[in-house]
Amino acid sequence: MEHSPIKAMQAPYTGDNFYRTPPPDLPSLLLKERIVYLGAPLVPEVTKLIIAELLYLQSEDPDKPIKIYINSVGTSFGDQPIAFETEAFAIYDTMRYIKPPIHTICIGQAMGMAAMLLSAGTKGCRAALPHASIVLKQPISGTRGQATDIQIMAKEVFVNKEAMVEIFARNTGQDKAKVKKDMDRLFYITPDQAVEYGLIDRVFESKAQLDSESAAPAGVL
Repeated sequence: MEHSPIKAMQAPYTGDNFYRTPPPDLPSLLLKERIVYLGAPLVPEVTKLIIAELLYLQSEDPDKPIKIYINSVGTSFGDQPIAFETEAFAIYDTMRYIKPPIHTICIGQAMGMAAMLLSAGTKGCRAALPHASIVLKQPISGTRGQATDIQIMAKEVFVNKEAMVEIFARNTGQDKAKVKKDMDRLFYITPDQAVEYGLIDRVFESKAQLDSESAAPAGVL
């Protein structure tokens, strides 16, 4: 069931009153705290919700930070594509388009395109929890059919890979040739290695560290 990011908050669920109201839905509660949770593959419905939430939060306060928690396999699982890379690029472009500083935090995993979104947070505001798993990988084509269709999709995969390489290189400071080589195979890195790579800025042990970072101007930590 889809939840609208601009859904009005319901009254809290309290006590045993016969007329008590149902509890508020979790997406609305998180949105109230300016938290966006990406906890699924980047399929169209997920992309639509994430973009709507980001645009809504900008309209609410264009200067207050937004926190994006990421636990996603991106657009593929194993060697099977499950979504189009354009879904991730749409979120990425929206993150760059809106004004609020964006904190990205990996909790669990950020694979492929999800790792790209993790790297796209405001510099100085990108993080992961200690046991998160971050994976760089190239786009996968699952096209079958006529040779011309396969050729067209192969070209699209190549274009998407080049765009990913460009974004990762810009966000991490790594040379494009190195990023491209790393993406040729599954490239697993720990949070500490991700800091060295330039993909994130720090590893969080507690929420207090995030709260401290959020209180400071973006990029000063």
